[in-house]
Amino acid sequence: MEQSERRRRLLLMIGPLEAEVIGILNELKEATAMTIWEELTRRGGRKTAYTTVLTVLSRLYTRGGFINKREKVINNVRQFVYELSIPYEVKSEIIREHIGLIIKMFGKDAIQIIRDYLNEISEKK
Repeated sequence: MEQSERRRRLLLMIGPLEAEVIGILNELKEATAMTIWEELTRRGGRKTAYTTVLTVLSRLYTRGGFINKREKVINNVRQFVYELSIPYEVKSEIIREHIGLIIKMFGKDAIQIIRDYLNEISEKK
């Protein structure tokens, strides 16, 4: 199996916490583990330990190369900064595949529900 196909399949198996971390990196472009942990806490989801965030980042980095990390000096402290490394084309494939599966399961109802949901979230922004 070629590397990009393996990466795409791994992305389809992302858990909820990993998805939240990826979402935060997608929004912020780059962040430290502490910034990600603070953002998760601010969003008020489940309580997540800082060490759990470090574990998630480590897995995303080693498992499929979904994120890059580099050292950066911030306030005279050397820290790792993480950034998403999923190309737009791969994001598009994954989104289309998920939506396609949902439409296969629920047909026209799924299309209407997706429309309603997109309208709902666009009104919030």
